[in-house]
Amino acid sequence: MEIKNYLSLDNIVFKIKADKKEDIIKELLENFSKNDDVIEEGKFDVVLNDLYERENLSSTGMQDGIAIPHAKSSGVKKVSMVVAIDKDGKDFASLDEKKSKVFFLVVAPESTKREHLDILSVISKLSFEEEKLEKLINSTDKHEVFEILESL
Repeated sequence: MEIKNYLSLDNIVFKIKADKKEDIIKELLENFSKNDDVIEEGKFDVVLNDLYERENLSSTGMQDGIAIPHAKSSGVKKVSMVVAIDKDGKDFASLDEKKSKVFFLVVAPESTKREHLDILSVISKLSFEEEKLEKLINSTDKHEVFEILESL
């Protein structure tokens, strides 16, 4: 599985303005508004609500500073992701009760079988790759972020 199939340089960001969990999810999802190949026209709110519903089942704030808000949605055209890095961290109700610093927002069409699970599996490897995770958190270059993720 290659991250480059799901992530563009345009969808890598280095600061999150929002502070509340719901607002963070919305801010990350808004990155897809730059083009129309991910979210069906007029379906932004549908996708946003699907992300909120998934988050209400259980927090996607993992441990080690990683958060992975994700959902399948009828408003999504193709599996895609946004990566956001916030060195200061944000409260995302993580399992270890620490602030999340790296966010992976993953959306997929409802018809997707395994593809989005494969992405989540690759992302979860970061918890075991402390050096790469630290490099990612301290990165300020989109190309470097891309290379780190491709090496997982």
